Amino acid sequence: MFQGASHIIFQNAERLRNNMTSAETLLWGYLKGNQLGVRFRRQHPISNYIADFYCHKHKLIIELDGSIHLLPEVYKNDIERQHHLETLGIRVLRFSNEQIFINIHTVLTTIQAALQTPPSGGRGALAKRIIPCLDVKDGRTVKGVNFVDLRDAGDPVELAWQYSQQGADELVFLDITATHERRKTMVELVKAVARQINIPFTIGGGINEIADADILLNAGADKISINSAAVRNPDFIDELASAFGKQFVVVAVDTKLIDGTNLVHLNGGRIATQFETEDWIREAEERGAGEILLTSMDHDGTKGGFDNSLLKRINDKITIPLIASGGAGNVQHFIDVFEKTNVDAALAASVFHYGEILIPSLKEELRKHNIEVRL
Repeated sequence: MFQGASHIIFQNAERLRNNMTSAETLLWGYLKGNQLGVRFRRQHPISNYIADFYCHKHKLIIELDGSIHLLPEVYKNDIERQHHLETLGIRVLRFSNEQIFINIHTVLTTIQAALQTPPSGGRGALAKRIIPCLDVKDGRTVKGVNFVDLRDAGDPVELAWQYSQQGADELVFLDITATHERRKTMVELVKAVARQINIPFTIGGGINEIADADILLNAGADKISINSAAVRNPDFIDELASAFGKQFVVVAVDTKLIDGTNLVHLNGGRIATQFETEDWIREAEERGAGEILLTSMDHDGTKGGFDNSLLKRINDKITIPLIASGGAGNVQHFIDVFEKTNVDAALAASVFHYGEILIPSLKEELRKHNIEVRL
C-alpha cells in the first residue's frame, strides 16, 4: 500500500517504540489491545514518515505534538506531510501533549468519533487489493500444485520486505502444516515480519482457540485466518468476532468440485467434507467473518486463471469482502477476475515468488483497464 519506506525508517520506528514520550505512553495505554474496538499500531512507518499511532482499518493517524511543533518550519513540514497523507486517503488527528495530560477523555472521545466515520477520498478509497500469499512450512516459503509437490520459494521475512517495497497492499501467511501436524502458529515469524514491513498482514494455520489468535494479534498480525477449526467448530467464528471484532477475522475456504458440487476441504485440502461451499460461506458471514479468502483447489497452482464463475456466484451472495485465490498465471487473469467478478482482492503466490509477475507492472496494467488500485 505504501511505498518508499527504507530500512532506516524501520530502524527509526523501532527506536521510537522503545523510547516513547510520556504523552505517547499515556495514550498508548488506551489504544493498545483493541480497547477502542480497532487495532492501532504505534510508531508505524507510512511512506517516508513515522506515524505516532495508526489504524489501518479506518486509515486514521494520531499525531502527538510537543512544543517543537509550534516552530514555523516544523509546523510547515507537518502541514505538508498531512496534505500528502490525505492524498492517500489517510486522515490525521493532531493533539498536543498538554491535551493528553489534561483532558485525555476528550481526546478519546474525538478519536472514537473519527472511528465512526468511514474513510473516504484519496486514491485508495475503492481500490482493489493485490495480495501475495506466503505458504510457510518449517520456516520457509513453499509452493506446489494442487497443495502437493512443494518446492522452496525463499525466506518469508525477506519476501515480505520485498513485497512491501514493490507495492503489495497486504500479505497473507499460511502455515500449511500447522493444523495437520498439530503445531502452534508462527509467533516468532509474526514478530519478525511486523518489524520489517509497513503493510497489513494476515496469519493463519493452527489457530484453534482464542488464546492462539490473541498471541498472534499481540505479536503484530493485523488479522487472523481460520479454516479447518472453523468448519469443525463454527461457534469459533462467533467467539473470535466477539473477542476481537469481525474486522480481524478472515475465514479461509478451500473448495474443490466433486461430482458437480463445490465442497469445502480441510487441513490444506487433505480432507473432503460434505459442506457445500456456498452454504458454508454464507454461514461464516452470518457468524461474524469479516472477510472470506476463497481458494479453488481445482485452479490452485495451475496458472490457468481464477475460478471466475464460482467467485462471481459467491460474491453476489455475500456483503463482506471476498479475496480470490487459486489459478493466477498472468496479468490478464487479474484483469479478468476484477472485471468479471468484482471481488475485492486477488491473491497469488508462485507468480510473485518467482518473478513471473511484478506487482508495479501488474498495477499499471490494471489502471489501464480502469481498475482502481493503489500505486
